Amino acid sequence: MENSDIPLKDPMPDLAPTARRLLEAAIRVLDREGFKALTFEKTGREAGENAALIRYHFGSKAGLVSTLADAVLYRRASEMIRVLSEQPAGEARRETLFRMQRDLLVADSTGFVRLFELVPNARRNPELLGKLRDVMRWFRSLDAWALGGEDPGPHEVAAIEPLAVLAPAILNGLALEAQADPELAIEPAFELWKQLVMDYLKSLKG
Repeated sequence: MENSDIPLKDPMPDLAPTARRLLEAAIRVLDREGFKALTFEKTGREAGENAALIRYHFGSKAGLVSTLADAVLYRRASEMIRVLSEQPAGEARRETLFRMQRDLLVADSTGFVRLFELVPNARRNPELLGKLRDVMRWFRSLDAWALGGEDPGPHEVAAIEPLAVLAPAILNGLALEAQADPELAIEPAFELWKQLVMDYLKSLKG
């Protein structure tokens, strides 16, 4: 897989410097205070810019949120594909995928938190909803690609696809539990998930 496969583009290179500062400020506000706090006034103060410039550069809050989603999702997707592509197909790539998933859960849950803030509000924003749908489909295909072997046959590919559908449901659920209960022991649960995945992949070879 390549970055060109990602179903969205990085908006940053096409933005003016002021627009980039406003977008980075919006990401910080989203991370710190959530979607409801993502107002023009608060974003402008965070960026040290006139809030009216947000409307000039992004048109509306929906436009700001759509561009923000492009930026955060593209960063996560491009980093994952870069790291995974450095590994040979098979065990090394699978272990790298597991490590990245574990790190997101245990060490840096920001990506999950951003998703939790954006998804409920996407129902009222058809453009954002379509964007999230397409990128989630792409992440599922990335998981299936990383979990597959060097040359998986049609049966193995078909069998891995449901596993790729299940993976985000399990991981997002664990991340949500961790947000609700910071004392929750995530690592044992993740290790169990990993073992179940490996056992299932081995059964395909049998």
